Amino acid sequence: MKMAVFAVLAISAVLRLWSLGTPTTFVFDEVYYAKDAKAIIDGRLGQKQGGQAWEPGDLVSWPHPECGKLAIALGILAFGDTPFGWRFAPALAGLALLACVYPIARRLGLSRGWALGALVLAATDLLGIAQSRIATLDIFVALWTAVCVLLALKYVQDGHRLRWLALCGLAGGLAVSTKWSGALALLAAGVLLLLFRRCAPRQHVAAQEHTEPVPTARPRLWRALRASLPPILFLVALPAALYVASYAFYFAAGHSFADWWEMQRQAFTFNFNLHATHSYASEAPTWILNTRPVWYFFESKAEYHGIVAMGNPLLWWSSALALVAVPAAALLGRDRRLAVPALLVALLYFPWFATGRTSFLYYMTPVAPFLAILVATGLQRLCGTPLRWPRRRPSLPCGVTETAFWPTLAFLAATAATTLFWHPVERGIGWLFWRVPASSSRLLGYVVAAAGGAFICALLGWLISHLRTLAGRQALAWSYVGVIAGLGIVFLPIVVDIGISPERYYRLIWFTSWI
Repeated sequence: MKMAVFAVLAISAVLRLWSLGTPTTFVFDEVYYAKDAKAIIDGRLGQKQGGQAWEPGDLVSWPHPECGKLAIALGILAFGDTPFGWRFAPALAGLALLACVYPIARRLGLSRGWALGALVLAATDLLGIAQSRIATLDIFVALWTAVCVLLALKYVQDGHRLRWLALCGLAGGLAVSTKWSGALALLAAGVLLLLFRRCAPRQHVAAQEHTEPVPTARPRLWRALRASLPPILFLVALPAALYVASYAFYFAAGHSFADWWEMQRQAFTFNFNLHATHSYASEAPTWILNTRPVWYFFESKAEYHGIVAMGNPLLWWSSALALVAVPAAALLGRDRRLAVPALLVALLYFPWFATGRTSFLYYMTPVAPFLAILVATGLQRLCGTPLRWPRRRPSLPCGVTETAFWPTLAFLAATAATTLFWHPVERGIGWLFWRVPASSSRLLGYVVAAAGGAFICALLGWLISHLRTLAGRQALAWSYVGVIAGLGIVFLPIVVDIGISPERYYRLIWFTSWI
């Protein structure tokens, strides 16, 4: 199992680093962030000539904090002002993000096998691969969000040691210092602390003749303030200080604190009131349904070359179902731990529903790994394996048991079958994914597809839960993971810029809204 975890990470590293220097031009918003990283290196953050005092020189992406651009700058310093140099730091961040999935899944109670399943699902999610291969900020927000959640779980599970809370606040501060949406990481960490806070020791009566008086309101208030001090210090004050510190180059270029404050005010106006028209914009409730991917790059010659930011369709649609089914199972089984993966998805995703600004599907990058953990949690629950939250640090498994043979074989067979035989199968269901949406209303097409997907998932769940043997249930569940992984391989060419024929390209465009 340990080797399997390392194998998944090694393959993921190849996918993120292979041909990273192509396309050789700026892709999508790299034109802002890669250029701004070079401006920071060159020291071009001084007052813009003829502009306002607060303007940061040649920096174009000033509505976002500096940490993500500083990370991109490190790659440029290491490998030069080249496409590989721009994208090296995001590729490492994407790999580090994957490395967090297994320990997070274990701390959320998943077994070793299904924590590996969560890692496989996250590794075959197309959005994570695409975001790891371009020099934009969202992959860094995703990394620090995952680290923040992991450290919050370590804090509540490993004796409430302050060092884990301090590191949790540091990771959350890095997330906020990359994009303001990184504040959702601190929100998730704070909710975990509230849900699994340490209970105060009970007061015992020393002796009958020396009974202590009932605590008054003032001691209770003092204890509450003392208990809330570490979270406030490490989840509020520390991230705020780190956020200001991320502008060190801005201040070093001669800007005052008053300039900085005005830039924050301007950034607030921009971030919360952006209503620009964009052909790939989409509303937050549609993101999990994958209705409007974002094409970062497309070139049509003898072959089609493209890079699209989209989720693995089957994984994301399954997570939409699990977002309802898993909390329902937690409620019926009276096990609040089962609902934690769904709660984390909700905390990182649902706040976007309130935004009215122009937004895009790739804002789901920090949420996507938790979608994989949520689906793995649902599959483990269907297999009848209970969640077990660790009391001590869960270590990586060192061996493989015989019970893993049939699930592994089923996973490999399903992955290979989906990859090799997808196109013949696709011909048979083409009307569901293309003809119905193209010949009727788009809404009807999605309703038909959603109904078909829900039926398949419900049938799969019924089959898994009614198989008599654990090995049989696990084999069927892992077959489903294999189908998701195989589908990721099928879509890989339009994520990592591999040339394909026009015919194959149009077979991958299931819905008219995907163009």
